[in-house]
Order: sequence, then C-alpha cells, then structure tokens
Amino acid sequence: MHIVLTCYTGQSAAWGVMMLRLLGYSNTYSLKWGMCSWDSTFAQNRWLSNMKNDRAAQFVTTATAKNAAGSLPTLSTGQATGQAILNARITALLAEGYSPASISNSTVFANLSNYYIVNYWSAADYSTGHIPGAVQYTPKADLKSTTFMKTLPTNQTIVVYCYTGQTSSFVAAYLRLLGYDAKSLSFGANAMIYDTMPGTKFVPATEIKGYPYATGP
Repeated sequence: MHIVLTCYTGQSAAWGVMMLRLLGYSNTYSLKWGMCSWDSTFAQNRWLSNMKNDRAAQFVTTATAKNAAGSLPTLSTGQATGQAILNARITALLAEGYSPASISNSTVFANLSNYYIVNYWSAADYSTGHIPGAVQYTPKADLKSTTFMKTLPTNQTIVVYCYTGQTSSFVAAYLRLLGYDAKSLSFGANAMIYDTMPGTKFVPATEIKGYPYATGP
C-alpha cells in the first residue's frame, strides 16, 4: 500500500517524505503540487500567486565552480550506532519542522553572498541561466560521499533550488539530517523565471484537476 503525504504546495510534504523514507518507509510519496493540484480553491494564494518572472533579468550564464573538497559535518547526538544516530537526527528535524528548511528568493537575493547556492539542475539547464554565484550539482549524482558531497560548506547556509521547490525540499531534508544548514528555495524557478524556465512548470490548465474534497473533521 502506498502512503501519500500532502500539504498545500507539495514542498513541506516532500520534506516529510524524505524523513519517512530514511526511516525505511519506501512506499511513501509526496502528492505533486500538493492540494493545489487537487482543486483551484487551494491554488489561489499559493501556486497561482507564485508563478513569477521577477528575477529573469538577474539570472546569469557565468558558471561558478564547486568548492574544493573539505570535511563532512560533525554530528553530536549522544548516540553510538548508525540507527540510533539516524533516529535522533530525524526526531530533532521533526521537532523543528519545515520552516527552518525553507527560504524565499527575496531573502536570498537581498544578500547573495550570504549563501552557498546549489543549482540542482542538469548541466544543460544550468547553462541557460541561473542565480548569480549558484553552483551546479547534477541530480541523483553529485550529492554523494563518493562524488561531490564534501564540496558543500559546513560553515555557511546552503540554499538548494530546483524547478518547483519540491525536489529541493527532499534534498534540504537530506542535507539537514547530515548536519548541514541547508534550505530549500520556495517554489524554485517557477517563482523567479516562470516564462522562460527549463524543467517542470506549474501549468494551471493541466495541473489543477478539480477533484472533489471534504471539509471538516
């Protein structure tokens, strides 16, 4: 049986699914676009109001290289076994909730140098334009201990962005569990370069299904 987590936009649910999958619930899934895909009632003040082009003129094509490899974060959980450490970290992250794991593009653009920005796109999409100073990491390949995990800084806030904010929420949860100060950029490229963005786009005509839903307890 599948377990489906849903929130309003699909972003905090993605964060929660990562927690559950790390605990062994491989049958857990996040509802794409959250309840915004279920009916337009939920989309009005969420996905529909966050499809923007405000950053289009600020994106650049100049590549920024990854950091030199350094050390992994140090975890202090008081536990001695891998499973106990994992459980302690997940308990701590669930207690703090999703808010510390997300950030708006307005906050990031207010001072880009404050952050190590991870562009979680393909190299081809990265080359079409990205946030100034963002570093490209190939999905499912570059954030492993055997590839480029150690190029992430342990002394700086990491901002991960993808196309929709859903995948980056998965990634931010994973990195926070490992001890990085990582945040997902809310709504991803959809909230910055909607008209010209590569990748997955929230298209109301096809993504909002108009399914029935219940109210009350």
